[in-house]
Amino acid sequence: MGDDVGDRAYQAEITWTTHGVPHVKASDLANLGFGQGWACARDHFAAIADHALKVRSERAKHFGRGDNDKHLHSDLGYLALETTRRAEQMRSRQADEIIQIVEGYAAGVNAWFAEAGREGVAPWCRDADWIRPLSALDLWRVYVDLSIMASGRNLVEYIGSASPPGVVGHEPTPPAPPEPLTGEGHMASNGWALGSATTYNGRGMVMANPHFPWWGEGRFWECHLTVPGDLDVYGVALAGTPLVQMGFNEGVAWSHTFSCGHRFCVYKLELTKGDATGYRYGDQERAMIPTVHRVEVAGGGASSVIERTLWSTHYGPMLNLPMLGWSDAYAFTYRDANLDNDRFLRQELAMDRARSVDDLKRAFEAHQGIPWVNTLAADSSGKCWYIDASSTPNLSGKARSGFLERLETDPITRLAFDLRVALLDGSDPTYEWQDEPGAPAPGLLPFCDLPQVERTDHVFNSNDPYWLPNAAFQLPEHQTMCGLYHRPLSARTRMNAVLLGSGSPVARLASRRGVTPDDVFEAAFGNHSLVAEELLDAMIERLGNVGTLSVDDRDTDLRDAVAVLRSWDRRFGIDSVGAVLFRELIGSFSAAELADAGTLWANPFDPTDPVGTPNGLASPPEGHPDPIAVGLARALHTLEAAGIDPATPLGEVQFADRGGQRVPIHGGYEPEGVANVIASVGTLARADLEPGPELPDPIPGRTERTGIRVGGYPAVYGVSFVMLVSFGDSGPEGRGLLVYGQSANPESPHHADQLRDWSSKQLRPLRFSEAAIAADSSRQVRTVRS
Repeated sequence: MGDDVGDRAYQAEITWTTHGVPHVKASDLANLGFGQGWACARDHFAAIADHALKVRSERAKHFGRGDNDKHLHSDLGYLALETTRRAEQMRSRQADEIIQIVEGYAAGVNAWFAEAGREGVAPWCRDADWIRPLSALDLWRVYVDLSIMASGRNLVEYIGSASPPGVVGHEPTPPAPPEPLTGEGHMASNGWALGSATTYNGRGMVMANPHFPWWGEGRFWECHLTVPGDLDVYGVALAGTPLVQMGFNEGVAWSHTFSCGHRFCVYKLELTKGDATGYRYGDQERAMIPTVHRVEVAGGGASSVIERTLWSTHYGPMLNLPMLGWSDAYAFTYRDANLDNDRFLRQELAMDRARSVDDLKRAFEAHQGIPWVNTLAADSSGKCWYIDASSTPNLSGKARSGFLERLETDPITRLAFDLRVALLDGSDPTYEWQDEPGAPAPGLLPFCDLPQVERTDHVFNSNDPYWLPNAAFQLPEHQTMCGLYHRPLSARTRMNAVLLGSGSPVARLASRRGVTPDDVFEAAFGNHSLVAEELLDAMIERLGNVGTLSVDDRDTDLRDAVAVLRSWDRRFGIDSVGAVLFRELIGSFSAAELADAGTLWANPFDPTDPVGTPNGLASPPEGHPDPIAVGLARALHTLEAAGIDPATPLGEVQFADRGGQRVPIHGGYEPEGVANVIASVGTLARADLEPGPELPDPIPGRTERTGIRVGGYPAVYGVSFVMLVSFGDSGPEGRGLLVYGQSANPESPHHADQLRDWSSKQLRPLRFSEAAIAADSSRQVRTVRS
């Protein structure tokens, strides 16, 4: 496969409507890919080019070794993952129509660049020597990387820095302090699908509320794609990718949420005595496989080539894990469920063409290509469906039992799990993945063994494991790698279940007149805090007796703060007074204390009542200060350090800064139990070069927990694409926003134009029909050609 995109001529018609949403129409899929690539490049050429540079292993070539050898280790890591070979393999396994879409997309990206030139590229990189036309191979490499977003992508620097002890000149740079090794801990989303027993007209309805990054890789881009007689689909795609990954068509709508299951396993190896590159496997001793990699590195006005030997096992590449590294006695390797996932583009095309939940099911079973998300769908007949179809390792019953036992008894296994990693004994063949008939690849679960359910009331997911897809229904236990069973839910999951469950406004309306899209929007984005609704009254009652308290060698008067909390509306709306103070109060408690009974909650999690537990405010320990009062005092100290009055409305200090515009933003974060997520901390670890916003100074010891900085909470992550779709007599009816805007270029009029509408909760129509598109007052039409 060469570096060109072919010599064929392409043509597509693009109609832009309000907020710069392109409606691309073409005669076939190749031309559709061209039009989509052209339109996306206008908004995201820099991000696509940067992503391609990373997976070509050319960061160090242009930027040197990087801080702590970051660029060098990234380049080496992608070489060790054989990204180019896998990209070529992915292409070779596609149907012609998929190849034509991708080649058309690459041609469209390049046609836009040929016309717009460097002046059309975002200012931060428009003069960079790596800004250049892209090849189709560049895109295939990007798609390999996107398939491992919840696995290998987060490990590349650990792969690129892994070296056995005692190798002179090849000593690995110690990784950064421990942090989650996947995006799952930070990637949050809510998805609801309502069925005929709930909606106002007996047809399906879907609410999509993914929480994805606001900068760099992983940004959504909104579009509408049409090939008459073949395809007509509206939704979002990750920048640089063809088709629609989340959206709707004439008969069915679907949303995704990040799956909490495991997309890879890390294996601890017992090494051969006297040989750090040999390992025990059952009764055998095996040798690791060395591979020499070369990276061009800029520096000192010239470039040089650095050569490194990296090692792999029959599982996969070796890792230089935080705190654990590679010793003379043990080392770590990993196996990835998505590294050879060449199925997801075929899966997406089949989903985009589906016309019902039944069609979606057939698409999922035929392709089994979903890499790392749950799916929630509803159709015009009123069916709704949940599935976690993510690529999932298949462990034997003995291996599952052994893993669960070691979680309780082995501190290293527990530490790894806290970092979102399933750590297994790689020297014991028991822990090999098991092959199963019907699975999409060796060692993975087949479609028939994946957690799923079809209902007529509702299904939902908010990133907790599969077992509670409905507020009043539990799935039976599935494979451990799908997620741990019957463990405490996040406060946000519980809030979503409360909003949908028995006694909620949604449930009451469903029994009276049926639920409308307006009802769903009010429930999902009402900014209620579950933790406040559960605990605040009891907190206020107890705090009323405190007055002044000495905490951290400071006497602090709590009375005014208690008055602020007493008058608070228990929401995280723009005008909510008291939300800031409660956030910092809750921020005084650890993740473990927030999850289950102890210092904060009185009654523990009960799997027979997962939505209602834990509950009750824990009594203060005898002979010790009340932890609620101590937390409130520390909240006041934190707000003072940040220069924020405790009675400040949330919208004055929680904001998004886009292109120099500061816009107040409503919403909360995980610890508060708010469904509508907006946060100043917790985004997916960035692997791109795009400059983020200039952030105020942090508050030491606090910013990493609540996101507070001097002056407030600048949003870096959270609500992204909001979609409400129902089905009427004339087809789908949708409203929504791409909150952070269509374009990553701050010079574009569509860089920040949707933030104000989101701030005031004003959704726009998602224009699907020809008549709706023609009626848009901002409509602009152009035919683009290669």
